[in-house]
Amino acid sequence: MRPDLFFGCAAILALVLLVATSPVMAAETSDGVSVRGWDVTDIITIFTTALAVILGVISFIAYRRDKRTKYLLVTLAFSIFAVKGIFIVGSDLLSSRQPVFDIVASLLDFLVLGCIFLSITKK
Repeated sequence: MRPDLFFGCAAILALVLLVATSPVMAAETSDGVSVRGWDVTDIITIFTTALAVILGVISFIAYRRDKRTKYLLVTLAFSIFAVKGIFIVGSDLLSSRQPVFDIVASLLDFLVLGCIFLSITKK
């Protein structure tokens, strides 16, 4: 099986599992919605981060094949998005959520959007 097809199927499977299991296992608590002790927003962030890593690998494989700079910029965007997800989940798990974390997350979003814009405008 080709690696890009494998990673694409894995990404779709991860999304299907997320959508299928979240509402079924969710339970209302006083702090918000949680699944087996995990906050649902953290679970969604973890799946989003995993999807960003998978899509980053797929776009890197595309860059290695074609050597187009636009694919490298897309790979960079997915990588930054994955770092942001790791950063957010890590700060939540360590219970050290500071206002600076929100600022850094917003700056990383800005970098992701910049990379996507550059990849679209690049010939």
